[in-house]
Amino acid sequence: MSEVHSVAVSGTAAPDDVSARIRTVLDDRRRGVPAVRAEIEWWLRVDDQLAALAAAVRELGGHPSTPSDLRDALAGFRVEEAREGVAQAVQLLRVLESRFSRTTINIGVSGQARVGKSTLLQSISGLGDGQIPTGKGLPVTAVRSRIFHSRSNQRATLRLRTFDTFVADVLAPHHAQLGLPGLPTSAAEFAAWDYPTPGSPAGGSDKPSYATLLKRLRDMQAALPSYRPDLVGGEREISLDQLRPFVAYPSNDELGGPEPVSRRYLAVRDLRIECAFPHAKVEQLAVVDLPGLGEVAVGAEAHHVDGLQNEVDVVLLVKRAMGDEAYWGEADARTLDLLDIARGFVAQRDFVFLVLNQGGVDPVMQRTLHDDVNREINMGEPGRFFQVLETDAADEADVFARVLASVLAHLTDRMPAMDAEVLAGTRAETRAAADRIERLAADLGQILGTVRASTGSAAEDLQHRAKRLRQDLAAGLQDLVARLHEQAREASEDPEFVAAVEQVYAANREWITGGLGVGEQTWREEGLRRMRVDGFSAGYTGEELNRIRVEISGSFEEIDGFFAERMAQLWNAVADVLTASLGELLGGRRGADALRELVELLDHASPPCPRLRRAVQALLGIRLDYRSQLHPRVRSELDGLTLEVVDPRSGELIQQLTVAKSEAGVEQLYRFVVRSAEQAAYLTKKALLREAVTPALVLHAAAEQFEDTVIRSGDSELEFRRLADSYKNEIWPGVYQEIDAANARFAAVARARDALVASLTARPGRPE
Repeated sequence: MSEVHSVAVSGTAAPDDVSARIRTVLDDRRRGVPAVRAEIEWWLRVDDQLAALAAAVRELGGHPSTPSDLRDALAGFRVEEAREGVAQAVQLLRVLESRFSRTTINIGVSGQARVGKSTLLQSISGLGDGQIPTGKGLPVTAVRSRIFHSRSNQRATLRLRTFDTFVADVLAPHHAQLGLPGLPTSAAEFAAWDYPTPGSPAGGSDKPSYATLLKRLRDMQAALPSYRPDLVGGEREISLDQLRPFVAYPSNDELGGPEPVSRRYLAVRDLRIECAFPHAKVEQLAVVDLPGLGEVAVGAEAHHVDGLQNEVDVVLLVKRAMGDEAYWGEADARTLDLLDIARGFVAQRDFVFLVLNQGGVDPVMQRTLHDDVNREINMGEPGRFFQVLETDAADEADVFARVLASVLAHLTDRMPAMDAEVLAGTRAETRAAADRIERLAADLGQILGTVRASTGSAAEDLQHRAKRLRQDLAAGLQDLVARLHEQAREASEDPEFVAAVEQVYAANREWITGGLGVGEQTWREEGLRRMRVDGFSAGYTGEELNRIRVEISGSFEEIDGFFAERMAQLWNAVADVLTASLGELLGGRRGADALRELVELLDHASPPCPRLRRAVQALLGIRLDYRSQLHPRVRSELDGLTLEVVDPRSGELIQQLTVAKSEAGVEQLYRFVVRSAEQAAYLTKKALLREAVTPALVLHAAAEQFEDTVIRSGDSELEFRRLADSYKNEIWPGVYQEIDAANARFAAVARARDALVASLTARPGRPE
């Protein structure tokens, strides 16, 4: 073991204390997640509002009727840059959300091939070559792995690609880098794709990297049968001893052997491993294997940085003296620069720890590498910019004592500050994006403020028309009320009512004289049988008088046809008055249909017109029929159709007639019943003719109440303005369409801008 020791990075806190402090840090992080998510949702709403605003501006600025000065002013209005800022803000907040949502401390492990990165991961996790392959010569690890300490689970979860995501993640970057046109749309098409041979004239550039990329594409194509069954998407859980084919590149022996090479790793987007770490003192711990540095694969290093920013709290950059090389070279400097970019908003460079793997390295080479690293990256002052740790990557206990324990202790001290720095940096960037949007909204406000919309004159004209509409309706309804009043005054001589009543009376007489609905002979025979059975005549007589009374009373309901016609005439008259002033609003409807349509229109006006609606609804609800209006007044005329009457002298009930149980008695009874029925029908007719004025009075009162409510209620003027505003294009066709369209386009821009300004005012984290 080298005499060079790890640089101390923090106090030596007890493991239990470190674990408790890490739990506290993670709990503090999670409490910030709801606020971050709320801000993401806010930015997404703002993006929707920007898109709506851009569409409204295009509509207004591109319309021929828009004034030229406004079109010119809007021509320079662009939201693309603002929306790009929104996308960047959301991306930053997603990174922050991912950081704050993690339930573990994540340590990334990075480095060039053959420096012992995989060996270090094995020592931390306790896994072997079957899960984290190591080897000599060729790169081994092909898939980014996230390894979580778990005392209860021993498993691996693969997140698999579909063919579409394989094309997007793997093939598309290679095609773009090589300038190859098109992309396969199916596995069968990829299998038959004609790729140039590296080094041939069709192979394009003669750069070695181009030849390498072409060969890799052809290798992927040749190996397609091995991973095509795995391109199914979703997740797959497997045991740890099944893992190696999904994470490892083919070995040198496999590449040189006679069997087809398997490349199942190409179907894997991501890998999660759960296992018990041998020396973990902290339960909430994960390490992330980050392959890709130094590889030719297109996008590998960008993918590497994305993984660092989204998934890890600190990175261990592994370096090792190899052969006769023990110095910090240009490739190492580029790697460190790449990791420094991934640091993001963390102010200090303690996001990265350099881990010098001294296992199996000559002590002289160890010292040489240590000194060169110190000179090149720390200006000869240990720990000035980056912390340097040294260990034997193959020694589990040494890795824990000299690397893992130090890093965890350091994180307990620095993570709250790191989180605060990331939050502050994110806030600063998102604030800048919001400021740009605020300036954009302010500029648009100035443009709109210099343009005078045509809403003023149109509003004044509409107000005048609403007033005139109310006046015209008042005149029409008052004329109608006057006509109905005259009809009520002359109603006692209404020939139509008289004819309706006489018609019912004539039908009654025919029914009575024709045998009371059953025929005279039948009636007599039935009466005689009943009297002989009963032993007296009163039972049959009483029942028949009751039946006849009900029949005569009900027969006069036939005049309801007359009443229905009069109600229809009233509704038609009112609808005609309304239609004369409401243009096309009622769509050619008449009578009750027109009034029902008006009820709906008044209810759906914006705002609604409840007082006018109730007036029309009340008019439609007026009842005019015999049973409601007239029967109570003429019912007493049917009282004679009863067997028992009051004796005027004694005041007691007496029977009007008692006859013998014989044919002569039945004859006498029949004549009595017929006379009584004829008298009751006649008296009812006379009473009805005396009440002829009642229907006319009802109609006049209904119209008068309707006119009074519509024209003179306290809300009448207001609701006429609402009606006119809601349906002006139907009431006065062609008058307001173009003005409305122009104003609507202008108003749409103003509303969209106002909504955006309101959101900006309510921005989370906005300074008071």
